[in-house]
Amino acid sequence: MVGAGAAPSLSRKIFLSLFAMAASAAVVTVVLDSSGWSSSSDTEEEDRPDFVFEHPYVSSSYYTSTKSMKTLKELDRLQVQPKLVPWDGKGKDPNRQVATRLAIVRPFCEFDAGPLPTTFTCWNSLAPCKTAAADLGEYEDLELDEDEGPWNPDEVGEEKWFDTVGSDLFRDAGADLFLFYSQTFSENEVAIKAVDEIIDSYNEPGGWSQCFENIYAIEANIPQELDLYIPSAQEELYNWVNGPNRQFEAAFRIIQSGEWGHFDGFYLMEGDSVPIKAHWLDVVLSEIASYRPFAILGAQYDGDKWDNFYEDIPLSLLHHTNGNAIYNTSHPLMERLVGQLEVEAPCPYNSIPYDYRMSQMWVEGTLQIVPKLAPKIMLNEEGENITLSNNTAMFTKWGEMFQHEDPFRYTKVIHNYAATNLIPRHLGPEYIIHGAKLYSPWDPTRINVTLVVSEWFSDRSTHLLKTLDQKDHPFSEVIIMLPPIIAERDDYEELTVVPVRPQHRQGPDVLDLCDATVNSEWFMLTNSYHHVARHVDLMFTPGTFKPVVPFTPATYPFCFKFAYCKETVSLAQRFKAGFDKVVQDFDMLYKTEERNKFCDEWKSRFGEQGEDLYKREKHRLLTRKKIVGPTGPTATSYTSFLAREGKDGMYKLTDRSLYGARDPFIKIFYKEEKMDSYTPEELALKTALSNDNQTDCNCKAFETKESCEGSGIGCLWRERFESCHPPEMFDDGTPICPVTDAPTMAPTTYIEFDLEQTDAPTITPTRAPVVPDPWFAALFKNREHERLKLGDTEEGLEEEALRDGELQEDDDFFVDEIIDDLSARRTEDAGGSEGDADKVKESSDEEETSEEVPA
Repeated sequence: MVGAGAAPSLSRKIFLSLFAMAASAAVVTVVLDSSGWSSSSDTEEEDRPDFVFEHPYVSSSYYTSTKSMKTLKELDRLQVQPKLVPWDGKGKDPNRQVATRLAIVRPFCEFDAGPLPTTFTCWNSLAPCKTAAADLGEYEDLELDEDEGPWNPDEVGEEKWFDTVGSDLFRDAGADLFLFYSQTFSENEVAIKAVDEIIDSYNEPGGWSQCFENIYAIEANIPQELDLYIPSAQEELYNWVNGPNRQFEAAFRIIQSGEWGHFDGFYLMEGDSVPIKAHWLDVVLSEIASYRPFAILGAQYDGDKWDNFYEDIPLSLLHHTNGNAIYNTSHPLMERLVGQLEVEAPCPYNSIPYDYRMSQMWVEGTLQIVPKLAPKIMLNEEGENITLSNNTAMFTKWGEMFQHEDPFRYTKVIHNYAATNLIPRHLGPEYIIHGAKLYSPWDPTRINVTLVVSEWFSDRSTHLLKTLDQKDHPFSEVIIMLPPIIAERDDYEELTVVPVRPQHRQGPDVLDLCDATVNSEWFMLTNSYHHVARHVDLMFTPGTFKPVVPFTPATYPFCFKFAYCKETVSLAQRFKAGFDKVVQDFDMLYKTEERNKFCDEWKSRFGEQGEDLYKREKHRLLTRKKIVGPTGPTATSYTSFLAREGKDGMYKLTDRSLYGARDPFIKIFYKEEKMDSYTPEELALKTALSNDNQTDCNCKAFETKESCEGSGIGCLWRERFESCHPPEMFDDGTPICPVTDAPTMAPTTYIEFDLEQTDAPTITPTRAPVVPDPWFAALFKNREHERLKLGDTEEGLEEEALRDGELQEDDDFFVDEIIDDLSARRTEDAGGSEGDADKVKESSDEEETSEEVPA
């Protein structure tokens, strides 16, 4: 152990000091004072404690580079010196022998070094353990028969109560904390100061430090130019994730080496792994004792933002253990996996994050599924395809050796949400959550919300009203926007306990957003082809209580590839130039007062009925004959208006391509919406051409466990979120539905040259157009979006699209001659549309132009 033996001689100290300075490439700091130039390092080295020149501390440049002598001297007094003298029986025994020793490794890089100390704030309010290590056994709240041994998770099952875990279970367990920098401490003053602050906090009496026996600062020594994490380049750059990959390998080797002590394994606990309950370290140690032997103990993704494309996810990703897990450094499978990662460092497989790559190796060995890599990454510098070695036989041998012992184990103590927005309702028995953004739920005492429903018939909205009382929703009133010729019902009070107020629209339905007479401070918008979701999970920022509203980045992959979305952003930029967010009409929580101001300006710009919306686009109509885009105000324009006024701060806008979003309204009348949108002639043509007898195939539409599991199409119920999702499938397999209904931007509306006002339905997108290139881009930490503004020429956008093989020569590349695309497409839908049975011919066109796979 560290600290054993007498203090080094003077000559040895000088030698080790020189060695340490050379190893860390430290540069002597020279300062200029009133008397001339002098070296500040001489005084510091005289004051620096002896232990920094001994192993293992000398292997980390932190201890020879920090300028905080107070930090080092306190560490020497509290951690190093007690190991050199016999234990006096007071406090914790610094040299006690334990059966299980766990290293808690907190990795950080250059960019998150500054905020690192803030990630420990919650450790004081949510103490990692019940007692200090030396006081284990004082708690008598849990009696354990020593003959019975630890509980067996396979016997207890999901009903295990983690809260009953007592500290007396861990007389033979201990933990040390490692602050692990990806580069070299001596080259980054910010990283050094961050560690100074954390160790100073550790050295204070009480607090979370009582749960750890030692604290260390270690480094991976990755050169800055190779410490890369560039998600936006994951389809082109083979080492886009080189930093995290190399840092994980270094962590494994450092802990495995035993230089800093002998550990059974380590828990890689990133800064966004946040404890939400006290005594989480006690429970983690309990899980280790219960699940051993294992190679990796952790968590799979347990959020719901993947559900829209669940069937498309490779098995190796779907079942991979997130990197924030517990690794057994002595397991022979782990040695093989990490060794293979090291071998693959210079090849295209390095483009896969280490945790996902290890899962790929295991799936290839057990199911013979060879992963596919991005085409551009498979090209060498000359543009020729790279041939990778075939490792299937080797991985298969590994599978045969270890499959019987189930080396990948899963614990409910740690939950991986992969950057998912949550409210407390979504949390379960877990003690630590990773990658979650936790917000406050709707508070009826603070927020009063009206629901506005666009209707074109007398009874299409009946289903929404009949089921409203069964839903968890925030609506205190419902306004039904009716056509002038449709009589209102006289039995609304029999359908729901929520007050219902009919209103006959005086203008086109595209103006329901503006013309609805709303009395509450806030309101939301939907149409009669939807009903309210089982849970309308409105989210608000804690404290300030700002509404959390999802947006999609207005970039080429996410928006500009689609004519409707492109035009939506173009119209929004008339309010604020450069506006680069797409907000869906059904996602927005509108503030009535600001809606009124926005609509007043919108009508003054574009006419009382929107007749001047495309007035300045006549030059485009002369060449293109039609424009694909909204014909009324949108949530995107509303948000742009607020941004121009400096009022967008009233919302917390979150990127749905990173954090996902839950639909507050579920479309249930798919076929009806399509049929209502066709003229009799178009309907006859579609029927003759397609012979469409397809049934609805959308797991999301099943809102109870019974209906989901009894769907007959293999849907699975997600208990945590009370939602239904498609089943998993083998890579490149056949989905449960030959054609599924993925949400789109809504029926395309073509604005003809004469700009005559039409009776087209409201065009309301419910989800953003997202393409699967790359489809798993948002699954790893943060995505760096390439911003492509509409300030670029349309010709430039089209040329780029043509190069990518996405578009044809004409921006309106879908022809009018045939109503439906007869080819077998994976996604087609008019999601979020607001159609009129007799008046809408455009939705069939939009089914093609707005096709998407949500991210």
